[in-house]
Amino acid sequence: MKSILLMVLLAVALSTSALAQTQTTQAVQKRSVEEEVLKVEREQRDALLKRDVKAMERLVAEEFVLTIPEGVGNKANLLAYLREEPADSTLTLTAEDVQVRVNGDTAIVIGKRIEKRRSPDNNQWGTAYARYTRTYVKRQGQWQLLAEHLQTLPLEHTAVKVDPKIYDDYIGKYDSPIFTFSVTKEGDRLVATPDDKRRPAAELFPESETEFFLKGRDAQITFMRDRKGQVTHALLRINGAPIRARRVG
Repeated sequence: MKSILLMVLLAVALSTSALAQTQTTQAVQKRSVEEEVLKVEREQRDALLKRDVKAMERLVAEEFVLTIPEGVGNKANLLAYLREEPADSTLTLTAEDVQVRVNGDTAIVIGKRIEKRRSPDNNQWGTAYARYTRTYVKRQGQWQLLAEHLQTLPLEHTAVKVDPKIYDDYIGKYDSPIFTFSVTKEGDRLVATPDDKRRPAAELFPESETEFFLKGRDAQITFMRDRKGQVTHALLRINGAPIRARRVG
């Protein structure tokens, strides 16, 4: 009887040990795959910063699709951007809250992107945040980016009190590659009104005497002066994208 009990206990111990070893092996394998995917993430970031078209061609799937607030893009758009846009030596891209989910030959990476760069117009540093979701597929032993969704996060802004008289300097019409708008003063308020009537007018709330933001939207505007003190243009940042608007009237 004792020998039978001993054999049962031994069998249970062996099965428990085998299960623990299997679970440990699976966890190690899972972590190894996650590290493979994150390595590709880092390679893509470096290729973007260095404008390495050849590397990006290898890392991105042919049917790649990019979804951003401004629209939808593909691999051809991405490669054209790398070829045409010069690298920005001040730009850094880092990530927080990164999570990886792997299911066979498919992996999903989510996280928060932090983009920092210095503006060539006013030499000031700016930071933009975005949430991203990236889908990878493994083909012939190589992980490739199949799809990416990028959603910019609005910064928290606080309006400050400034002398409304300074608004007089900003009144006028401004033209950008995307739209034309007029800045007017309504009492103690500064208002931007697009020429396109389908776009609503919006009040500009001051963060300083030159920097303003729109409530409820990821949009900021900074009025720029020349050496004579005249306002010559405005720098817009809409959904994280920098836009220059020339003063035309």
